Amino acid sequence: MEYEQTILKALHEVSGQLYTRLKYEEANRQQRRSVAAYQDAVQVANMRFRAGHAVYFEVLDAQQELFPQENALAQIELNRLLIIVRLYKSLGGGWNQPETPAPAN
Repeated sequence: MEYEQTILKALHEVSGQLYTRLKYEEANRQQRRSVAAYQDAVQVANMRFRAGHAVYFEVLDAQQELFPQENALAQIELNRLLIIVRLYKSLGGGWNQPETPAPAN
């Protein structure tokens, strides 16, 4: 009975992590599209400024809107990678940590 509960708990954990991974993959795709759109806006603002059709404030404003989007993308990517590590660990994967030598007296 305890063995069955352990198996069910492990399957539930893996299932939840797979679902979370899919959600982060989708969030990553959407955020990449958002970042690309803001990067385009920065390029357009730069072109308008160079052509004399805009003041540099528009370039700075476009950049100021881009940076939080890039930060959000980095956070999503971090979370996506962390969930992959958790999933790997839940499936029984592991890694060998080097043994640390005892301190010399």
